[in-house]
Amino acid sequence: MLLSCSLMLLTAKAQQQPQEKSSLLWEISGKGLQSPSWLYGTIHAICPQDLHFSSATLDAVKQSKSLYLEVNIDDKEEIGRLQKAVFMPESYSFKSLFTDNDYVTLSTWFRDSLKIELAQLDRLKPLVIYSIMIRKFFATTCDAPASTEGEFIKLAKAQQLPVKGLETALEQVSFFDSIPDTEEAAMILKAVTDTAKSVRLYNQMMTAYKHGDIQSLYNLVNETEDMANYRELLLDNRNRNWTGVIASEAGKASTFFAVGAGHLGGNMGVIALLRKQGYTVKPVL
Repeated sequence: MLLSCSLMLLTAKAQQQPQEKSSLLWEISGKGLQSPSWLYGTIHAICPQDLHFSSATLDAVKQSKSLYLEVNIDDKEEIGRLQKAVFMPESYSFKSLFTDNDYVTLSTWFRDSLKIELAQLDRLKPLVIYSIMIRKFFATTCDAPASTEGEFIKLAKAQQLPVKGLETALEQVSFFDSIPDTEEAAMILKAVTDTAKSVRLYNQMMTAYKHGDIQSLYNLVNETEDMANYRELLLDNRNRNWTGVIASEAGKASTFFAVGAGHLGGNMGVIALLRKQGYTVKPVL
């Protein structure tokens, strides 16, 4: 009901004022930049057959001197730090976050839907388990989902471009660590007990992404109760941090920035924040 009302309000608003054309690829120029840089909205899990880069995107990468991702997942040391950070202390147990009945429900769902024994994940942080669920069941319909970040790394390596991160792996983990484990556990249980709603939401997000409609994608992300509670922490604060790096690096040379598409839209999105700083940011259609 809430989702329907929100979509009706968004439709009415769109009818009242012309909507800016949207894209996954945006050009950053102005404010004294000697050459343009580019901003691209990624998605962390997508079926390979749905992963396509436009010729304009490929040209933008070719014109760039470096590639920036949220985190440099091509750095072995960063990945090593990330792998250590996903585990909790030995005294910790994911199972202890649930009642016996709820854990049975969750464990059965993992076994039946993901072919995973939940007990084997007992020391992983709840958000890591949540990410496994999303990637393997809700976000895609294929057995081996790909990531746009991984494909950009391949393109960068082909051109011998350096790959860097807008934040470190430990910084990214720390943002999510700020959410209480019990609340993350509740998110997981809610997704499992109403899979139809979760699948419907992710299908809508994927449709918006395939159309390059970053504003609709932003709206869908922010209509979830979980994101509404933590938008400042997970989106707004990180967007502010990133725009500082983007402005600095774009001032040095043409750079290709690839971040989650949910970070681009909205009044506190990366695009709006760059514009507030005086940059021209326009969609490349």
